[in-house]
Amino acid sequence: MDVLYERGEVERILTAYKDIFPSIGTSLSKYWGLSRERPWSYVTTDFHRATYEQLKLLHDRTRAIDAMGLPTNEKGVALRDASAACGVGFSMGICPWTDHLLLKTYSPEKKSLTILLGHDWYPIVVENRERSDSPLRNGDALHYTPKYMPAAPPAIFDGSTVGLFLNLYPDYRPPGDGKCGALHTYGITYKECLDGLDEVVEATSARFQTVRVISWGANVWTAMRARVRNAPPLTLMGYAKGRPGEILTFESAGKEIEYLPIAHPSHPGNFHQAAHLSHVSLGFEAMGLGLPEKSTTN
Repeated sequence: MDVLYERGEVERILTAYKDIFPSIGTSLSKYWGLSRERPWSYVTTDFHRATYEQLKLLHDRTRAIDAMGLPTNEKGVALRDASAACGVGFSMGICPWTDHLLLKTYSPEKKSLTILLGHDWYPIVVENRERSDSPLRNGDALHYTPKYMPAAPPAIFDGSTVGLFLNLYPDYRPPGDGKCGALHTYGITYKECLDGLDEVVEATSARFQTVRVISWGANVWTAMRARVRNAPPLTLMGYAKGRPGEILTFESAGKEIEYLPIAHPSHPGNFHQAAHLSHVSLGFEAMGLGLPEKSTTN
């Protein structure tokens, strides 16, 4: 059975988004796909317009679609159509993990923001998974996924920094597509994704005194390197082993942002390698974010 956000929690999450992003300009709206011009840009929601009633309606329609037993592609289209009809996406803002992190970590007086930057969300329909995403489902998030915890600093879990989870590619993958790997022809390029990230950095820097980025995985590192000052000509793991804990400078929106690339926690073994664990620990400490959780295979 789903555990759903209560109305009061929804209002807190929507308020947090609106505090961080007082307006959604044309460029940010385009990056997040709010006009739905890209075929699977249905993760996101315009949180300035969304209501609890819309989100609950999409939740109910999603569970009804889940019960139909549709083939993968048909189910993807049905979910997309339901989202369009309800006027909201499958999160309250950027993605479900962002929603939950804001509920857990946001308060108006906080001045520090840590962006956890992944590569992309799953396909809108994941084969062999019965339940689809729901904008109201409270139960599939960083705090509930032990294998991801070592890749997030303790300062996020104890709430001393606001945590903002983003995927560089903001849309779903097509129904039935693989869960990971580089982007193909999905309607947006890596350059456009980096331009969109610039818009996020610009907006959040107006709200927070400190904005830092921790990226997960080699695909994001490869995309980000073009904007990193004096980027080492190394693979991600080569950088972690050769320059452990070194904080890089990501140049974004005319600003210099502290940046730490680390391996993705979803791949077995990444957080059982001593050299990489040392890199993560030293990097988190250098950013003033504490020591990482112990790795787990759960």
